[in-house]
Amino acid sequence: MGDERKSLQGAQEKKQLSLSQLQRLRKAFPLDRPLTRLLLKFDNMLWEYRLGINSRGESFSTAESDSIPYSTIPYRMIMKILRHLALEPSDVFVDIGCGKGRVLCCASRFRIRQVVGVEIDQDLCTAARHNTERVRGRQSPVSITHAAAQECDYRAGTVYYLFCPFGAATLNQVLARIRQSLQGEPRRIRIVYVNPMAEPLLERSGWLQMKDRWQMGNKFGLIHDVSFWQAARA
Repeated sequence: MGDERKSLQGAQEKKQLSLSQLQRLRKAFPLDRPLTRLLLKFDNMLWEYRLGINSRGESFSTAESDSIPYSTIPYRMIMKILRHLALEPSDVFVDIGCGKGRVLCCASRFRIRQVVGVEIDQDLCTAARHNTERVRGRQSPVSITHAAAQECDYRAGTVYYLFCPFGAATLNQVLARIRQSLQGEPRRIRIVYVNPMAEPLLERSGWLQMKDRWQMGNKFGLIHDVSFWQAARA
């Protein structure tokens, strides 16, 4: 018993230490400081060199009235999300509004069934295909679909990732398509919503349950809120 108490106390002390280290890191590198932004930018450049791709830059599509300009999030944030998902070999990861394919490239380095990108902008599709074909360390097949998100067939997907690619109107249609896909192909699905500007739609859906939520700044490199959802069991 004495050894068990010492072991438990040691684990608690380590946890407290790690929490205090995290708090010090947040204070030293708040997201609104130029030094933090510079460190993240440098870290992103290292990741791009390591992967052998170029996904930087911004682009704006006028294909849909509520389209949101393409931008990226730090690789550090992407990898935190992917590890948190604990992807399995049977998973099909779908990035809705994949842009130049940064998240696709990262997801392809996990051993899963397939990685799928959906993108309405033809130029971004071309860039995504180029990046996913040349990315180093790819372990899973990748396909890119050039289409409007609300018109896609989502029956194969098990994990859906959205970095706020459009507004509530299109998101509502996409969620309806995903729900419809469950009727013909019942399965466990999860949704990751980064910068969840239209999150109330998911809250009011009646068929989705929030499983976790990360607040911006709570983790180094976390520049947006992130919410994690799964389909409620019938």
